[in-house]
Amino acid sequence: MVITVLLFSCDKFEGGQTIPSYLQVDTIYLKDNPQIEEGKRTHNFTDVWVYVDDQIIGSFELRGTDAEPPLVIPVLAEGVHKVSLYAGIKYNGMSGTRGPYPFVIPMIYENVNFTIDSIIQKNPEVSYYENTSFVWIEEFEDASLTVIPTSNSDTTISIFQHNPVHPALGHQSGIGYIDSDNTVFEISSTNPETYGVVVLLEMEYNINVHMAVGLFIRIVGVEIKQHAVLILNPTNDEWKKVYVNFTAGIDANPNGDYFNVYFRAVYESGVGTGIIKLDNLKLIHRGLEK
Repeated sequence: MVITVLLFSCDKFEGGQTIPSYLQVDTIYLKDNPQIEEGKRTHNFTDVWVYVDDQIIGSFELRGTDAEPPLVIPVLAEGVHKVSLYAGIKYNGMSGTRGPYPFVIPMIYENVNFTIDSIIQKNPEVSYYENTSFVWIEEFEDASLTVIPTSNSDTTISIFQHNPVHPALGHQSGIGYIDSDNTVFEISSTNPETYGVVVLLEMEYNINVHMAVGLFIRIVGVEIKQHAVLILNPTNDEWKKVYVNFTAGIDANPNGDYFNVYFRAVYESGVGTGIIKLDNLKLIHRGLEK
């Protein structure tokens, strides 16, 4: 799924208006949907996709810090209009694959009164659709884990405590180590899954080596294929959140009976001890048909 960023264009509306009104968006909030089990609510919404009267205005990058000037979007509209704001992400963490996040409901304002050369501020609150399926959640808060080392691995995953409790990661996270004696870290989800039309993995990670994220594609009685989807770079001891798009990998293997998620890192001699920290793993889809 490759989605091109759309920039503001002055011909989005008919008529002679040349001085825009303005829409300011500082942030997007992810609120709870009590109808579903969604785990800890963390997000990395990087963009807002703006529609006025169901016509696209464009995709705009949210500001990262208070030190940056606010995001102010010019809109060639005056008077009362419908405004729809969609939370946007970078699929696989890449700037060239931005798009609206398909699992959250856009914020729709039915009656926004635009005034020429004036600013209206909106900070939308979005939530997951009720028919979003969280088919696998691993938050490393329980004693029993839903990830295990594969036969390729010569090390394992364990638990480490956050002290004090981390506001986004909770009490515990998963951790693995690799070194010159134990060189391969590879773990897999334990429950086989069949997936829907659009499939993504939300995950948070903190690594000092490169790590592959992918799928074991299992065809009953025939084979197991290992399909890498993404290579994540070291994070310099920072936690990051990424949305891994599994859709293309699943579509390319229509004969797969079920799938498992895997994470793999290999010892890098210049690093010393490789450290892999994981948390808030969420495998998500909407719709059960392939």
